[in-house]
Amino acid sequence: MPDDYSPTKAQAQSTIKSLNFELSNLTPSALIVFFEIDLNSLLETKGITLSEEAEMVGFKKNEADGILRFHNNVKVFNSYINWQGKTYYPAPITADGFESSTKGTLPTPTLSISSQSETGTDQLALLKHEIKKFGDIIGAKVTRRRTFAKYLDVTNFGGRAASTRSSSASANEVKAFLPDGYEPDPYAELPKDVYFIERKETENKNVLKYQLSSVLDLEGVKLPKRTVISDKCVWQYRGIGCWYQHATGEENNEDNIPPVLQKAGLTKLTGGTSITGLPKNAPPIANGKNEKLQGLLPGGKSITTGSLTGEPLADNEEWNKDIQYVVGNYVYIIKDKIKYYFVCKEACKGTEAIPPNTKFWIADECSKTLTGCRLRWGIEGKVNDTGCGISKGQLPFGGFPAARKVSRQR
Repeated sequence: MPDDYSPTKAQAQSTIKSLNFELSNLTPSALIVFFEIDLNSLLETKGITLSEEAEMVGFKKNEADGILRFHNNVKVFNSYINWQGKTYYPAPITADGFESSTKGTLPTPTLSISSQSETGTDQLALLKHEIKKFGDIIGAKVTRRRTFAKYLDVTNFGGRAASTRSSSASANEVKAFLPDGYEPDPYAELPKDVYFIERKETENKNVLKYQLSSVLDLEGVKLPKRTVISDKCVWQYRGIGCWYQHATGEENNEDNIPPVLQKAGLTKLTGGTSITGLPKNAPPIANGKNEKLQGLLPGGKSITTGSLTGEPLADNEEWNKDIQYVVGNYVYIIKDKIKYYFVCKEACKGTEAIPPNTKFWIADECSKTLTGCRLRWGIEGKVNDTGCGISKGQLPFGGFPAARKVSRQR
């Protein structure tokens, strides 16, 4: 459907009914096939536009959307075709292999462009210019669109018909200039086939052939993007997805953006930390075995933010070699824009005591299980009481508990 059209429910129902009738008709209207080659991804990397390229080589200025539009229906229309307000140019382009199946591999259609003729289209010449300039057009998006001739724009059937339609003439006068059975409908088209140019298959003086592939079958793309694991979280602890990291600093101070948000590409908190979902307090809780750090400290010591000199240490205090730490103090170090927290289990100071030296520090680690997630997000961590945007029952657990096999007992 055209982007600038919003059919009503009645229009959509009428279009579907008309298409179904035409598809089952023994004498249907001619099927019109269009091809759109989107060069935007290539042009953006070069910082140029298609209009600039067209003017550079002496062609007429093309539309600025970066898409070249063609049709190969020369037996029906040996000229331009207007569809949904866009102009498609005649060109010796063919494509095959679009058949789809529920079994086997994905289809890999081929797009063939004849190099024998450029008659009637600056767009085809411009396409060949771009191929020569960039060496290839690998990665360009190719869309095949199909409709029936009876649904084409009224401007395809002569200037008088178009001008008559725009005048105050009656419906009967307009109909007199249109083919029999003509039913203009900008919404009536078959499902689009969207593919990407993957590689050049053939190139000689007569033909240029490209192999297309689905967006799910591009070279170098691996699926699934995220592994389905039933009982283990895949997020980086205190990283993106987990989000268990202290909302450091003033709400709109760009210099104090939490590292995890910097890693996510956010450079400013426009609405304050309350909308980020980060807790105001994200202390170290447990180790990788879900053992609470509080119970692992010698002598029954408590986790505290106080230093040996009595100076307070905030829970967002970065480790400092010049500070004397005592049992129960906790600090963090930053690596790859993620904070890693440690609790002091033996008094220490200096570079020899830098975390994660296990002689002096106990690391705060996540077990990657629901239990570990709950310890931090809402039950015993009580993070929600201090401003976190996640409530009980909404853990950011990165596993798929429903993927686990459950036996049924009768």
